[in-house]
Amino acid sequence: MQTEEFQEDVMKGIHNGFLELDNKMRSLPEMTSGEDKSGTTAVCAFVSPRLIYIANCGDSRAVLCRAGSPVFTTQDHKPGLPSERERIVKAGGNVMIQRVNGSLAVSRALGDYEYKNVEGRGPCEQLVSPEPEIFVRDRDDNEDEFLVLACDGIWDVMSNEDLCQYIHNRLLITDNLQEVTSQVIDTCLYKGSRDNMSIVLVVFPGAPTPTQEAIDAEKELDATLERRIK
Repeated sequence: MQTEEFQEDVMKGIHNGFLELDNKMRSLPEMTSGEDKSGTTAVCAFVSPRLIYIANCGDSRAVLCRAGSPVFTTQDHKPGLPSERERIVKAGGNVMIQRVNGSLAVSRALGDYEYKNVEGRGPCEQLVSPEPEIFVRDRDDNEDEFLVLACDGIWDVMSNEDLCQYIHNRLLITDNLQEVTSQVIDTCLYKGSRDNMSIVLVVFPGAPTPTQEAIDAEKELDATLERRIK
């Protein structure tokens, strides 16, 4: 049985894990030498029999879908958000053209240490914070279909609603999750995304399964398109 104390321990562990990882990354040789000044966003999930813990830092996003529609989504950490802007300004920075100091498009990230050197301020009070935002959702095995974790190259060209509906429909055709996620990437490329693209798909018992009707409809559509192309 997962008590409230257990939930708090899990959330604390996730929170501390992000901060410790960010601190360890800072000591990597390429970081200390200044050779590598990059950073990364992060989104993760811990799924228990009863709960889903979701944490994000930056503009990678998690979306929980039911009946082909999003019922929960994380919030992208952008500098223009009031709470993010307030922290940035207090740390001596500014938000210009929706970017930290007119440069970085996210307000939370791992790495990006040139934005984390304000003296007298803790790691979560810097211009860019490594602190994750953590959410806890009850599971519903009858209604939950799938959880999507993806970076901004996906969300740049597909809305939460579009992606949930797309994956829902593909799961009616195949239960090969690698095939489904590859099709998502291909679709985003076709739509013009040029940013980093990665996606993790977690399927729950309530997800749709392939039906002969959907498979036949797909074959008929493919045949129609092929005839028109010829």
